[in-house]
Amino acid sequence: MRLIRLALKNFRQHADTEIEFRPGLTGVIGPNGAGKSTILEAIAWAVYGAPAARGTKDTLRFNRAPGRSTVQVELEFELRGERYRVIRTPRTAELYRFEQEDPIAAGLGEVTRQLTRRLGMTRGEFFNTYFTKQKDLQFLATMGSAERGRFLAQVLGYERLKSSQDRVRQQRNVLRAQVEELRRTRRDPDEIKREREEAEARLKAATVQVAEAEGRRTEAAARVAQLEPTWNELRKVRELYGQLGEELRVARIRIERVQQDQKETAAELETLEAAGGELKQLRDRIKPLEDLPAENELLQSLAETGARRGSLEKQLEGQRERVDGLNKKVAAVAEKGGASGGLKERLALQDAECDRLEALLQETTSRWDRDRQEADANRRILRGQAEELQAQIKQLEAAGPDGICPTCKRALGSEYDSVLELVRGQYEEVVQDGKWHKKRFEQLSAEPDEVIAGRNELAGAREESERIRRELAEAEAALTQADALKAELEAEEARARELAGEIAALPQGYDTKRHEAVRAGLKQLGDLRMQVTQLETRLERQPRLRAAKAEAEEEERQIAAQVAELQGKRAELDYSEERYATAEKEYEGARDILGAANVELERAKGEADNARQAADSARQAEREYKKISRTVAEREADYRLHNELDGALGELRVQLNDRVRPELSEIASVFVTELTDGRYNQIEIGSAHEVIVLDAGEVKEVISGGEEDIANLVLRLAISQMIADRAGHSLSLLIFDEVFGGLDEQRRESVVHLLQRLEDRFEQVILITHVEPIREGMDQVLHVTFDERSGASVVREESPGAGSGDLGGNLELAIRKSIENSRMSSKGPVEQGG
Repeated sequence: MRLIRLALKNFRQHADTEIEFRPGLTGVIGPNGAGKSTILEAIAWAVYGAPAARGTKDTLRFNRAPGRSTVQVELEFELRGERYRVIRTPRTAELYRFEQEDPIAAGLGEVTRQLTRRLGMTRGEFFNTYFTKQKDLQFLATMGSAERGRFLAQVLGYERLKSSQDRVRQQRNVLRAQVEELRRTRRDPDEIKREREEAEARLKAATVQVAEAEGRRTEAAARVAQLEPTWNELRKVRELYGQLGEELRVARIRIERVQQDQKETAAELETLEAAGGELKQLRDRIKPLEDLPAENELLQSLAETGARRGSLEKQLEGQRERVDGLNKKVAAVAEKGGASGGLKERLALQDAECDRLEALLQETTSRWDRDRQEADANRRILRGQAEELQAQIKQLEAAGPDGICPTCKRALGSEYDSVLELVRGQYEEVVQDGKWHKKRFEQLSAEPDEVIAGRNELAGAREESERIRRELAEAEAALTQADALKAELEAEEARARELAGEIAALPQGYDTKRHEAVRAGLKQLGDLRMQVTQLETRLERQPRLRAAKAEAEEEERQIAAQVAELQGKRAELDYSEERYATAEKEYEGARDILGAANVELERAKGEADNARQAADSARQAEREYKKISRTVAEREADYRLHNELDGALGELRVQLNDRVRPELSEIASVFVTELTDGRYNQIEIGSAHEVIVLDAGEVKEVISGGEEDIANLVLRLAISQMIADRAGHSLSLLIFDEVFGGLDEQRRESVVHLLQRLEDRFEQVILITHVEPIREGMDQVLHVTFDERSGASVVREESPGAGSGDLGGNLELAIRKSIENSRMSSKGPVEQGG
């Protein structure tokens, strides 16, 4: 991994910081609290997100940032020869390949997963490989034996065995608690046996009681069966006797109703006789009023003629107003028709503009169609490539190491894993590119703004043409309308003359008072005629009332005969309420005895069921006892197994730590040989994980401070190299954060000199420190200060040989950086990484 560029926006105390990293030894120098270590935190946060940062997302924001300002970190880096760019905020994250506009991954979790997979390291492995924190060069020397062992196990991933061992112990404790709980809840077997025997004895006694109760129930049922026929027959007689009584009651009510109807009919006939005399008097009063309708009709005709005169006079007034309006309209139409010439010229110019806009819209639409077809074609090609690579992966996984390479057709053998990983990586890259082209195609599915704007502009121009065309049509129509309006004016003037003649011809002589008197007489005539009609209607009922009276007399005779018949039938039944009560008492007594026998039988059966359930419960308790006993034996066996597994995991941790020491010693020996030009060629890690320097094969008991620094440095490098090898990476980046600690000036210079000698092995080494004098050994110096006025950190690149106040060196560096920026700007935004 190689760092290229880092940009921070409102991240902690960095309001707006941009850093370009170059190969070689880079020193990030500045006083404590200036914001140096925040640069490392930003790198880790860009890759691994929130778990790599201190505090919460709310504490990341620069405390003087304006409201709603975005916290953002952008990191460009190179991995396995390919450049990437990751942009992360507290709520979003995007990962890009260099020179690509669309991300290959988006979302906080997805970007973290993609980078973890591509780096091949978890967050802890990443820190333990690339980062050396404050005073870590002396970390093993200050630790005890047990601490050193735990540290190595943690950074190399063996600490996971400790987690497994803890889980085994936790499960062992659970098993022990389960065994104790099962033993506590398990009942006494002798008590269970005693309960079963008691329940079986109760069941035997209850069975005898059930048999006796069934005998008593049978006797009671026989007595009820003997009495039931007589009781049922007596109930039928009583029911029939009641029905006849009800019919007799209804017949008597009917006689009373018929007699009442006869009285009412006779009274109404007397009233109708009096109404006949009243009808004759009303007819005599009507005769003098019979001529009034004809007189009223004549007066009404004269009244309508007067109303007609008023209506015609109003029509004549309106007609004269229309004539005046038509005269004004004829003058206005003549004026409007004269504007048609200018409108024709404007219409020709507007039609030409519409043709131009339509041609431009066709050109824009054609270009959009070509782009969309190209994106769709690329998407289809990548889909085919993905299917082909997926088939190769399935073929490789099915064949295993004994299969053949899908391209060169040679046996895979030991290269199986690397070939399979290569094909999987190709498949994932094709899938990511396919997603990009799919997204590009989806973006082009909707009309672009340029096409929409062109269509809207063309629609506006056409609307303006239509408006001018309508004005022209109106002007031309006005010329034609002028003659029609003149003809209409002549017709309206003729109609006015016609109305004046009609008004002069209408008759006169209407008498209002006489008309009111005639109307009053007509009202009186109407009231009298209504009274006559009502009386005539009432007198029409006389024949029907006389017939109804005769029918009622016949109905009364028939009902009287029915009453006599019903009384005879009731006497024939010979029913007695006393005999019915005696039979009811005897029958209900027998049923009560039967009910008591049934209750006794159910009670005996319930007792038998309870005894049976108690016996079943006791037998179930015996089975549960046996089941719990088996479970206790199984849990005890599991408990012993977890005890053995705990011991085995502890021994495995010791063995793995013992195996680490020779491998770590071998890697450290290679580094010490390179750093000392062969002066020392062997480092060993002792059984207590202490560092042992060998000189010509002999243990060097006493080493100087510089030799101790060499030993600590090569051991830290060896640990990083071992983790990187296991992740499948070449170790090309090292970051040291305040590693000088309490070293004096001579030992600091020695460490810097050692790091300079690692340039052939490590492409990029970054030193973060507050020690200014080390700048002379750097290839690149980034000076970090804290601006009290703005409250923000400031990062400036300076000449390695100059102090922070060297104006000439800074000026030369600024000129060189300006030239580089100009060169990058000329390449365009895509070549600069977006």
